[in-house]
Parts: sequence; structure tokens; C-alpha cells
Amino acid sequence: MRPIRLTIAVIVFAPALVRAQVVSDSGTFVVRHAHDTVATERFSRSATKIEGTVALRNAKHTSQRWSAVVAPDATLPLIEVTIREGSDSGGQAARVVQRARVIFKEDSVAVDAIGGDGLQTRLFATERGAVPYLNLSFALLEQAVRRVRASPDSSRVAFFNLGGGQTATATVSRLSPDSLRLAIGNVEYRLRVDQVGRVLGGRIPSQDVVVERR
Repeated sequence: MRPIRLTIAVIVFAPALVRAQVVSDSGTFVVRHAHDTVATERFSRSATKIEGTVALRNAKHTSQRWSAVVAPDATLPLIEVTIREGSDSGGQAARVVQRARVIFKEDSVAVDAIGGDGLQTRLFATERGAVPYLNLSFALLEQAVRRVRASPDSSRVAFFNLGGGQTATATVSRLSPDSLRLAIGNVEYRLRVDQVGRVLGGRIPSQDVVVERR
């Protein structure tokens, strides 16, 4: 799937909600293709919010910063994404390419995106409880695993592709007590997980991609 072309606004939280956002987990996912690192993702999680930054190892030094609200049923009703190119150095900040706010409600998604063409608002159909999919974000894949654990149907999860607006249904099956298979179309993820649903690592066999959690 193509990387998302969206950007965000800052969420303003009430003081009580801010106090609740004590970080309960954090880490870094390192994604390798063959033996080359192609991306890293630093993330943190609290009971009500998760956020991360996917840094791509490409010529444009693209970074995808995202922040999402976590609902009690492990869905993400709101996610904001900012895409930058370049690096912060020499007093010069990386260039913001696009920003978007994505709001999920029932079986639809509203996307407010700001880019070179100004502000655009679009409405997409999706499935109830769909999890946003961002290319190479394993922290969001981990949220999908948590969503499966919280869902009555523990064999499937819907993804809304932030890069194109499509919805795809993934099938989930247990391979062993500490691993599972998640298949989105013809793309299969083999993920190592712990008892609470944290992704510890994994691979995409068909693409020779390996991910490690640090």
C-alpha cells in the first residue's frame, strides 16, 4: 500500500484527559528489507492515546507523524497525521507536505486534508470498528491485534487505508501461543505477540521484510 498523503491538526484535550495520558508503553520498531533498514517507528501509548513517528530511509527523508485517540473497545475514532520531508538541521525545519484529520463514526470516515491543493474534505464508506492502516506502522498493526482481542469476532479485523481510502478485511489466525498470522489480501504478516497483545516482532515473508521491536 502507498504511504499516506495526509496531515493533521493538534488535538486539544481537557485537563482531566491530559492527566489520564500517562505513558504505559513505548518503544521502537525497526523495519528491514533484506538486510537494509528501510524505516523506524518510535511510538508511545497511554490508556487513551497512542502516537508515533515513522521515519522512512528514502531520498526525501520522509517522516509520518501520527496521533490517535483510543476508545474503550480498542478502536481509534480519531487519528491525525502529518507528513514531512527533509530533516530538522541548521535552524531549518523539515517541510510539511500534508496534514490530515481522520474521524471514524459508525460505518463512515471523514477526512480533512491540507496539502498543495489547500483544504479538502472527503467522506468514505468503511466498516464499523475499522482500524486505520498506515504503511510501515507496526504500532497501528499492534492496535489491530488489540482490537481483535476486544472484538467478539476474533478472526477478522477491518483496516481503513489512510493512503487511498479503501477498506480491506484482514483474517487473523493463531499459529502458536506467542505468534499469529494476519493476512490483508495477499499480504501476510507473521507477528510475535505477548499475552496482552504487544507486537514483539515479525516478518512479511513474501516481501523479505523483518521487523524488530526495541
